[in-house]
Amino acid sequence: MSKRLRYRLALDLGTNSIGFCLLDLNGDGRPCGVRRMGVRIFPDGRDPKSQQSLAADRRLARSMRRRRDRYLRRRKALMNALVAAALMPEDLQARKALEGLDPYELRAAAVAGPLPAPPARPCPFSPEPAPRLQEQPQGGRG
Repeated sequence: MSKRLRYRLALDLGTNSIGFCLLDLNGDGRPCGVRRMGVRIFPDGRDPKSQQSLAADRRLARSMRRRRDRYLRRRKALMNALVAAALMPEDLQARKALEGLDPYELRAAAVAGPLPAPPARPCPFSPEPAPRLQEQPQGGRG
């Protein structure tokens, strides 16, 4: 036994409102009357005083987090590439020792002549100034 609906709901979805109309149907399924209709209006998501979006602060914080995360991923990818090419030591402490070198002084010294060779160390990866020169420009993009 099929049971046919005796009404139809029509919706109008807007950006700040929802309109509705509930229609009664006759035996043929055609509208024969309006049972109820109306509209629900809700705030547009803006500050009434400044007319600025309420999501603007969240969007700004999210974009700063994304920018920071991309920056950290780029730095990590560069460090992994330098370690894989044996241009940076695998040891974290040895890498930290390179951070104390000033890249601008190293660049000035490299223009005047070859950089001094690092002193002989028992460690196969001794901190050298050249990888510090390669790492530094990546830090400040754009």
